[in-house]
Amino acid sequence: METSLLTPSNIMFVLGLLAIMFSIFRYFREPQEKAEKTDALMDQQMRWTSDATENRFKSMQESFNSLLLQSNNHIHTVETKVDRLHEGMGVLGQEVVKLATIIDERIPKK
Repeated sequence: METSLLTPSNIMFVLGLLAIMFSIFRYFREPQEKAEKTDALMDQQMRWTSDATENRFKSMQESFNSLLLQSNNHIHTVETKVDRLHEGMGVLGQEVVKLATIIDERIPKK
């Protein structure tokens, strides 16, 4: 009697072994794939957060530089106006001295 290797019980045994091996493979592979996806998503989120933070800081720096330039311009304008006012006060002082001299000359002292 010749025994064949392709009996239904042998085929079922081989298929069962393949199914067990495939199940073990999936048992270890699925968490690894999930972890890789999670790592990739976290990496992408960190890059986006880093880029957004960097853009915010650049924007804040540009705003600060703009405000600094405006304040310097305003300070210069105020300094110029104060200088002109100071010159005007000098001229006004000279005019008051002239008027005081004229008044002293015109009104005789008693």
